[in-house]
Amino acid sequence: MSDTPSVSVVIATYNRADLLAETIESVLNQRFQDFELIVVDDGSTDGTREALGAYGARLRYFYQENRGPSAARNLGVSNARGAWIAIQDSDDLVTPEHLETLVGYAHEHSDCAMVFANGSYLGGAEHNRETIIPAGKSRRLAEQGVGLADLFERSIVRLQAALISKPCYDAVGGHDESLRICMDLDLSFRLFMKYPLTYLDRVVFLYRKHQGNTGRNEELRLVENIRVIDKLVAEFPEVRKMLGQTTIDHRVAYRYYRLAKGRWTRHQCDDARSALRAAIALRPYALKYRYYQLRWNHSES
Repeated sequence: MSDTPSVSVVIATYNRADLLAETIESVLNQRFQDFELIVVDDGSTDGTREALGAYGARLRYFYQENRGPSAARNLGVSNARGAWIAIQDSDDLVTPEHLETLVGYAHEHSDCAMVFANGSYLGGAEHNRETIIPAGKSRRLAEQGVGLADLFERSIVRLQAALISKPCYDAVGGHDESLRICMDLDLSFRLFMKYPLTYLDRVVFLYRKHQGNTGRNEELRLVENIRVIDKLVAEFPEVRKMLGQTTIDHRVAYRYYRLAKGRWTRHQCDDARSALRAAIALRPYALKYRYYQLRWNHSES
């Protein structure tokens, strides 16, 4: 391991000792080898520390009391010695050419704050497609570039497929430690608004779907998504002109509607009505939202 590696790979983990070894092996087996591996244990109680002992000097280990993935990533990056950061989840795998692909571009485009690519699903095709970003959209992003609307309409950035300039990461303040699910989207917005980003039409990681995926918490995901959008508009008022207020309102309203439906299903009826009112305040003429408001207001639940 070099004292001044080109890349610092940061893995934040919490109680995934059963999956972590496979993730680490995929990182260590990269074709590009000028990197250091940093693992931050976010207060695991499942023997993670003991499992990592077998790797010795092949990785640098840090422990913190449980503060969430954003805080764990920030701790890892604060100790990184590389000029570029590759953030990995502790349950996914990287392809052997992951760093080779991203570093090759980054070294030729030093002004780029982040270069990111595509991923596929470890268990085979999902959602009727082979890759996380559909093939046609992937080609378009690579050919035409990434716009704010691309990031806004759907969360296309997976940091498992990204390489980030450490100076740029530090300059925008790193991860928002109050976020546990939508921190990738939030960081991507802040980087995009200040620096050039690039997308490559390549698959560089494999996403593992399982019951422990953090993103399966639908309530928290939607609440954080709304917060991230509000934060984006507050920090960068020019976003209103770039995207259009109607586009912003439609996305936020739909997330409030999804929150409302989920809460109603869980019999959190007052909270469901409250979320639906928020959606209607943004889109007062949306017939679907008005239908559910009328239906729920006459329900005794």
